Amino acid sequence: MKKVYLSFLLAGFAATASYAQHNTKPITFGELPNEASLKPTQSQNQAKALGVTIFEDLFDNGSNWVIDNDGQPGGAFGWTIDATNDGWWSTNGISSTSGGGYAELSNGDAQASTQALDVTYTMTSIAINVDSLTQDALGTATNLVTLEFEQYGALFNDEQTIQISTDGGNTWEIMRDNRDYYEVLSASGGDPYPNPDLITIPLGPYLTGAYTDVRIRFQWTTAFPQFSTNSAVWITYGWYIDDLRINTNPDYDAAAVAPYWGTAGLNYSRIPGTQVAPIDFATFVSNDGSNTLTDVTLNVDVNTGGWTGTSTPVDIPVLTTDSIGTSTQYTPASTPGSHSFTWEVTQNETDDVPANNIITGDAFDVTEFVYAMDDDVIDGSTGNGGFGFEKGNFYDIWADQTAYAIQTKIASNAVVGSIVYGKLYRWDPTNATTFADALFYEQQTDFYEITQQDLSGGLLTLPLLAPTSLTAANNTYFVVVCSDGDGGASDDVQIATSGISPTGFSYFYAADDDAWYLQPQTPIVRLDFENTIGLEELSNVSALNVFPNPATDEVKVSFDITDASDVKVTVMDITGKAIETVVDAANVTGMQNNTVNISDYAAGVYVINITTNAGTIQRKFVKK
Repeated sequence: MKKVYLSFLLAGFAATASYAQHNTKPITFGELPNEASLKPTQSQNQAKALGVTIFEDLFDNGSNWVIDNDGQPGGAFGWTIDATNDGWWSTNGISSTSGGGYAELSNGDAQASTQALDVTYTMTSIAINVDSLTQDALGTATNLVTLEFEQYGALFNDEQTIQISTDGGNTWEIMRDNRDYYEVLSASGGDPYPNPDLITIPLGPYLTGAYTDVRIRFQWTTAFPQFSTNSAVWITYGWYIDDLRINTNPDYDAAAVAPYWGTAGLNYSRIPGTQVAPIDFATFVSNDGSNTLTDVTLNVDVNTGGWTGTSTPVDIPVLTTDSIGTSTQYTPASTPGSHSFTWEVTQNETDDVPANNIITGDAFDVTEFVYAMDDDVIDGSTGNGGFGFEKGNFYDIWADQTAYAIQTKIASNAVVGSIVYGKLYRWDPTNATTFADALFYEQQTDFYEITQQDLSGGLLTLPLLAPTSLTAANNTYFVVVCSDGDGGASDDVQIATSGISPTGFSYFYAADDDAWYLQPQTPIVRLDFENTIGLEELSNVSALNVFPNPATDEVKVSFDITDASDVKVTVMDITGKAIETVVDAANVTGMQNNTVNISDYAAGVYVINITTNAGTIQRKFVKK
């Protein structure tokens, strides 16, 4: 395999807390949507066909729980257990199966800016003797049990974790962090949790020693303690819990976990035919039942029988997770076309919970020129509150090819007249200790002023200032769309998003923090290899290069005259007005190297104009 999975590679940069690229950036109060403006979301989870319920709480009262609200009075601050909705965001709270009382987490009213700061709220169960309860229910003690509960809410800048202790509450282990399963809900996109959302967590892996004193804890705090003085990081929509049970496991239950498809760690919605490479399919499988699973196999079907792949069958013991992948790879044809696939996990035994064996299918297109990671349908927007940013995606190059443009879509909430542009970086983490260290500038586009028409969601093509050769040897490139911002005076540039990026696929630079962050929502930022964007060539000029670009003090212009010719090189502003003549010579041949002093130029876009006996060629550069 040509390189390791990118998210694993980037994890190596987490040596110090200063590497902010491994966090998302907190969002602002102005990005809060109202519950009433959201479309309902249906739960995709299905109830497990479990054995016997050994513990149940429908939250009709709080007798099974110990609440610590960190000095806050309860009600709208911290955990409560009753049938009254205390929060500011949800009108009716959770629509749980049992109805009646429920547990609710609140932290003031974000609309009135009354949220408490520097708080951690916990709701902890009484001691649960799993050993004794399973002995009574089954005639034998076992740790093969599963926690289930219903929840509702949404994520903003908060952290919602479910934890377990097996030693009387002295030590705790996080079993689930909701931020690992849901995207943030803001005016830019995202969804609340299904109402209700059924959550199941196998407890067996955590009950490895004594399990006579098991405690479950629901904990809420900010996900951004490094910004603890910022009241926005303490906002919550609320978190609702009801209908909690601990059940014995079913006889047989294989659960597909973290499925992956793609090439060397990345997958795309659109792949140019020149960049087609063999595709892997793999998943982890967890044995959440009570007996060994035999001949567990991953089965993949592409284009309804056009290609099928299977993994080597494996046996998976109880309380074990194993990884399986197809023994052959799928290499799509390089001609344009659509490719869709279905996949599932099977085993010899009849699965008591078959729904979690079937993995949601996916699809991608092979194109002529466009490389894309997004799903194409706009589902939100992303910016940086009017401050400068760069946002984009990684693209792998498997065959040398020339890039000509960067494509994007502008969101409807962008400000007309704002300036947007694109950049292309080469990615090389060999000696890097931070994300920024691994980025090497290759090229950028011209500056573009957003029009009213751009807000309709059409595709915007930003030509690179010069054709740029991308090589398979370098392999990975990072393509971004940028804004220099307006100092926070308006929303400025807003880029459309489509879909959710797996961790490590998309990133953004926040100029106000001078830091790189994860970009959870996939920005519509694409790489275009089509040479129809007005970058002309001349028959007697080769190896043309204008660098550095952007530049501050000087620009070097180099090119090779392959046939003797008169040559004139001039610098023009963006309106076509001549600024200065760099070269005006007769009968020139061979490599030409020229330096242009631009220290006195005003910031902006300029044009290098080269005229020979064969015609005229132009390249733009940016003065910073």
